[in-house]
Amino acid sequence: MLTSKIRITLLFLVLALAMISCGLLVPQPQAPENSAEALYTQAAQTVQAQLTQQALSTQPGQPTQAMNTPVAPFTATPTMQPVIDFPTATPTAQPTATATLPLPTSLPPTATSVPILCDHAGFIKDVTVADGTAYAPGAEFTKTWRLRNNGSCTWNSSYALVYVSGDRMSGARAVPLPGNVRPGEAVDVSVNLLAPAQQGRYRGYWMLSNAIGEVFGIGEDADKAFWVEIKAVSPNENFAYDFAINMCTATWRSSASSLICPSNPESDDGSIVFLERPTLENGRREDESTIWTRPEATRDGWIQGVYPPYKVKAGDHFLSEIGCLEDNKSCEVVFSLDYQISGGAVKNLGEWYEVYDGSTTRVDVDLSALEGKTVQFILSVTNYGKPSHANPFWMVPSVRQIKPTPTPPVVYAPPIEAARQRVAQDLGINASEITVISFELTEWQDSCLGVDLPDQICSQVIVPGYKVNMIANNRAYEAHTNMDASIVYWFEV
Repeated sequence: MLTSKIRITLLFLVLALAMISCGLLVPQPQAPENSAEALYTQAAQTVQAQLTQQALSTQPGQPTQAMNTPVAPFTATPTMQPVIDFPTATPTAQPTATATLPLPTSLPPTATSVPILCDHAGFIKDVTVADGTAYAPGAEFTKTWRLRNNGSCTWNSSYALVYVSGDRMSGARAVPLPGNVRPGEAVDVSVNLLAPAQQGRYRGYWMLSNAIGEVFGIGEDADKAFWVEIKAVSPNENFAYDFAINMCTATWRSSASSLICPSNPESDDGSIVFLERPTLENGRREDESTIWTRPEATRDGWIQGVYPPYKVKAGDHFLSEIGCLEDNKSCEVVFSLDYQISGGAVKNLGEWYEVYDGSTTRVDVDLSALEGKTVQFILSVTNYGKPSHANPFWMVPSVRQIKPTPTPPVVYAPPIEAARQRVAQDLGINASEITVISFELTEWQDSCLGVDLPDQICSQVIVPGYKVNMIANNRAYEAHTNMDASIVYWFEV
């Protein structure tokens, strides 16, 4: 067992060796007592002593507790070290560091949760009336937006859709929400509007308000408005009804789904688009209002628009030019015009088969058979060709009044008119009720003009005159006259 004196001797030897290796026993310039250099050196020596003790206690191959008599461990400088106030002057001699002490690291900042706004809306889509929809001045329409409650508060009927700026288009300034909308839920909000009387482009901005009248909307800070934008376009004054300008008053659907108007022209479900300057399959560029009706993008896909009721008047005709738009060489479609009365059976007024052949078809359907009836017209197109080329159009589809060309009154030769008047007089009817079917110049062989007159003697002479065939009240009559119609004999045949 090592005595205490031997242990102390060994300890001093180890310290001496360490100091020699670090150059601490080499004479050094002496810094004045209490100088910055002295204080710095004292602190470095204290650190060095601590490192040396640590090295001795962890020498390889040396057990930490192998001796029967425990060795008192080296006690380092107390953990509470005095704070050294270094002077601002740079020390003239810096000790060589033998080890680098780990620098304290700061903890990452704690993430702060972003508070959710109580009232905050998110725009999902336009349910009706896409931007740029064309309406006739004064046309009524309903704008519907789909919004999501992105806030933390439930919306209820005390919340409202409110007008904030732009063109109000005769809409109510506030429309209450239909019911409760919890956070994360969606709701459709609508307002009834009226297209302005003057042609032009119009946009109105809308937001929501809460129960105490605070206005909020969409965007990161819930301070942005959503809007409705339309074009007011006057219909042709020569049209009794303009299907193109009133395109979005119709209810449109395809073989895939119902459609908004106007709709995305790239949608596979089909679409309805208003064109102001279409280019037709014959290369002709037009400036007439046109409906581009794309069926569902599949063979046998179709599209259909049911228009509001219209009362047919005398002289009404449905007129349009139909065909395929330019650069759609595999276009093969069937156009159809139908009508329906008060939800009854759908009846067809005409069908037209169209292919891309460089020519268009002019449609003229006489509606006189429907005069006085209130009907809903239906425009339809079905695809039978390449879906991507099914781009048919209805150019200036309209109802126009085509007044019939007045028929000039028939002027008969005096003998013919005299025979007509004589028969009408004897029958007691108006001469306008008698229609002359035919007449011919002839030579009668007797003075009775070829008529059997039992109480009259007929001379055998040649009498020039006319034979006239007439009809009245579904009965046929024949009259014989001389040349000046001074003699007229008639009878029923």
